[in-house]
Amino acid sequence: MYKLLFIDEQQGDIDDFKDYVEKSTSKENIHIESEFPLEDLDEMIDVIFGHNPDALITDFMLNEYKETIKYNVPYNGVELVNKILEIREGFPCFVITSFDDDAVKISEDVNIVYIKGILHGAEDKIQAKATFIDKIGSQIEHYKSRLQLSEARLSELLQKRIDGTASLPEEKEIIELDSFLEKAIDKRHSIPKEFKELSNLSKLDSILSKVDQLLNKSTNGK
Repeated sequence: MYKLLFIDEQQGDIDDFKDYVEKSTSKENIHIESEFPLEDLDEMIDVIFGHNPDALITDFMLNEYKETIKYNVPYNGVELVNKILEIREGFPCFVITSFDDDAVKISEDVNIVYIKGILHGAEDKIQAKATFIDKIGSQIEHYKSRLQLSEARLSELLQKRIDGTASLPEEKEIIELDSFLEKAIDKRHSIPKEFKELSNLSKLDSILSKVDQLLNKSTNGK
């Protein structure tokens, strides 16, 4: 089951997203949680990671309406996504908006921006073969698969190092995989690979343990 976290400043739009998912053929495999945007971006990031979602979906204009929240939100959905990706590289994030031209202009990845009309039948009108929900699921699977394959390959290379059979290219691959998995866990504490020498076993064991925890949390929803 996938856990999706939806961020919007309007309860009505949160309800619309839940209704949209409820009508999808994938609804049995999806659990939705939601949050209103907070005033402080760093606090919002902590709340998001506290949910341990498999993917984040956020509105673009988070400060447009004041019907549900009464405070000022000094960031938009693209800025929120950029902050998430600064911390956890490659994490599945999506922005939905009625102002897609504005969102695309400031987004580093235009493929994460979707028209909000999909929540109100736009996909049916264009007879979309792959729905927004399908694309979210596919992105989650790609992300998890890359983590799992990288973890398995790193474990394999570490065993070769223990056996004394790791080649120099394989030692370099260990550093590449180490750097990738560090950034997938938390880029705030990663060391640029150009400043690394051959990674030590105790540190790599810690990285593998954290990747396991990350994958298990999203799978178990805890």
